[in-house]
Amino acid sequence: MKILAFKIAKPVNESVWVQNDHLPHLYDILHQHDEFQITLIQESTGNVIAGNRICEFNAGDIFVFGTKLPHAFRNDAAYYHLENQLQARALSVYFEWTVFGATFWDLPETKLLSDFVKKAERGIYYPGNSHPEIAESIEKLAKVNETERMIMLFTVLNQLATSAKCVVLSNEGTYNKLNETDEKRLDAVYRFTLKEYYRPVSLEEIAGIANMTVNSFCRYFKTRTRKSYLDFLTEFRIGQACKLLQQEEYSIADVGFRVGFGNLSNFNRKFKELNGCTPKEYRLRLRL
Repeated sequence: MKILAFKIAKPVNESVWVQNDHLPHLYDILHQHDEFQITLIQESTGNVIAGNRICEFNAGDIFVFGTKLPHAFRNDAAYYHLENQLQARALSVYFEWTVFGATFWDLPETKLLSDFVKKAERGIYYPGNSHPEIAESIEKLAKVNETERMIMLFTVLNQLATSAKCVVLSNEGTYNKLNETDEKRLDAVYRFTLKEYYRPVSLEEIAGIANMTVNSFCRYFKTRTRKSYLDFLTEFRIGQACKLLQQEEYSIADVGFRVGFGNLSNFNRKFKELNGCTPKEYRLRLRL
């Protein structure tokens, strides 16, 4: 079975194009496409899925997705209730690396960018509070004519490639080999995790979501994401805990409970394994 075809709306006679989203919520179905994608979140909050990683996003954040990396933006629940009158805004730049030709990318002057595109195959996150100048360049790129857009593209790529304050999102994997069944199955697993992470989740339950036996699901998930489902779930829970620890009204124990940990000692242990510090130490650092 072939990979699910997802076609980006490409304007006629343009090699680099911009999509300006202004909607109640961003496109939230796990998908992949041939085009290289740079997305600036202008307004809204939620979680982004990239390969085998889920992390939160906020206004000002920038994400880069290489060719065929499965990804999706899932806004927070409030954005799915029209009565809240919330809006999600994002600017996305698309282009195909192959349009410039192999000879161009073999030039010594483009080695930095060639290395960058390899890195982007795993998805890259640029925190908004550290990259206002890149956000400004992306917004400028969206307003200029076709020739200036091409020039601005290389300015943005250079800024992204030389930034030291970015995070590679997913482990190396075989994401570009996912077929339509894989995409639908992983989408169901990710949706369930985002909705139900706060409570106990058994392997039997999540295997049922994927319509597989427990053993088959465990092999399937690890083969495609390079990590076990329980490790994936734990990483997401700890990420949500980091968000809650910024709110002083929750105690450490309450934070652990709210993200799905049944006891404080296990929460402390897993948090330190992933972040190198305890939840208490993490909160203290936030106050500095």
